[in-house]
Parts: sequence; C-alpha cells; structure tokens
Amino acid sequence: MATLKTIRKRIASVRNTQKITKAMKMVAAAKLRRAQQRVVQARPYSMRVEEMLQYVAALSPLHPLLQERENPTRAEYLILTSDRGLCGGFNGNLLRRIEEQIRQPDLNYTETRLHVIGKKGRDFFKSRSRDLASCETGLYEKFEFGQAEKMADDFIRGYLEEKFDHLYLVYNYFKSAISQEVRIERILPVRRQSLSDYLPEYLYEPDRDTILETLIRKSLGTLVYRAFLESMASELGARMSAMESATNNCSDFIYRLTLQLNRARQASITKELMDIVNGAEALK
Repeated sequence: MATLKTIRKRIASVRNTQKITKAMKMVAAAKLRRAQQRVVQARPYSMRVEEMLQYVAALSPLHPLLQERENPTRAEYLILTSDRGLCGGFNGNLLRRIEEQIRQPDLNYTETRLHVIGKKGRDFFKSRSRDLASCETGLYEKFEFGQAEKMADDFIRGYLEEKFDHLYLVYNYFKSAISQEVRIERILPVRRQSLSDYLPEYLYEPDRDTILETLIRKSLGTLVYRAFLESMASELGARMSAMESATNNCSDFIYRLTLQLNRARQASITKELMDIVNGAEALK
C-alpha cells in the first residue's frame, strides 16, 4: 500500500493539474465567443458570393476554371490543423480521415501533394514519412482575408498552369462548442450547380468573363478564409470540451485518492493502537 506521504503528493499534483485544465477551459471559452461570432458573420457572405458565382458561371461554362479535365491524376490538399494540442479529437479525427481519403483506390490519383497548416498536421505526416508541398505554422492568431486571397491566387495559378487537376480543402466545420464535422471539399475546378431553366441576361461592366474571373478569385479566397474561421472556432470548442472533461476527471481522481488516504490513515492508526495494546499486555 502507498504511504501517506506518497498519496498526499499525488493529491497535490492532481489539484495543480486541475487548476491548469480549469484555467485553459476558461480561456478557450472566452476566445470561443468571439471566434463563433466571426464564423456566424462570415457564413452569409460566403454563401452569397457562391450564389453569384454559380449564376455567372452558368452563363459562361467554357471558363478554364470551370472545366473538368479528363482522367484527373494529380490532386492537391490544403489541410487545416492546429498548432497546439489538448483539444480532444480535433486533429486526430481530421488527420485519420484525410489519410483514409488519400489511400482510397477509386480516386485514381497517381500524384498527391499536401499543403499543411499547423504543427499537428506537420508532425502527423512527418511521422509517416510523407513529403509536404508546403507547411506553415502560427497563422491562426494573425490570419487575414488578404492572406486567404493570396493562397487562392497561388492555387488558381497552379491550376491554370496544369500543375494539378483537383484541389481539396480539408477542415473542421464548426457545428457547436461540443461538435465539429470533418469536411473535405473540392474547390478546384469550381463545381457548377444546376440552376433554373430561365436565366435572365444582364449587362456586365466591364464584361462577363472579367467579372467571372473576379468572382472565382473572391469565392475561393472567401472559402479559404471561412475554413480558417471554422477551424479556429472548432479548435477552441474542442479544447474547452476536453479541458472540462479533464477537470471533472481530476475531481473524480482526487475523490478516490482521498478515500485511499483515509483508509491508509485508518490502517496506520489501527496498527499503532494494536502495538500499544500488545505492549500493555506484555507488561502484565
């Protein structure tokens, strides 16, 4: 049986851990409110830009960014993970999902390139000896829409230069503070949705192709930026939930250790009493 000193040290250690997890939960909850507000504000704008793009694309179906290539064999993935851990299955679920996606034989990709955002994704693929086309860390705290547009421009340029055939965006979609959904969305070439048969024609200034080019660039930049916001809110929600569970587990562990401490003290007191009684009996 563990000594009283050992049990007391373990209780103190668990209490210190509990203080840390409780503080991390409070910090994540405070940051989550702002991140959730940014996501809610970004979604309607992103949806409206997508609607405009789909309408103009239906009238200009021959644009190269709308054309499906025959027998696509090269794919690129932009994968959003976190820089820090202690956020439950936030990173693990996404990385296992993309690993399964890459290994699917029915995709028929002979070349796959990965662009990873976040230290956790970098370490995951590094441990599996996968080469990364690019890797960036420390972006979440300072990421702006201009950076998303620059990323979109780079991918558009690569697609037009035929460096790849498909581009996928991989991120965690924020559903609630305790629920995130891994999403793998193909964003290049742009998917055209079926619209109504009647499409009114408008006058365009300067011209329809230029507007379509601008809308595609704006739409892809908006998709990337919104994915960053979704991923950031999902990470904070997952961390808040994980730290709350850890705090509750610490409370349960302290309770069990306290029972063990009381039993050990009782056993020690009983042993001392028995020694005293035996000594008194020996003196008779």
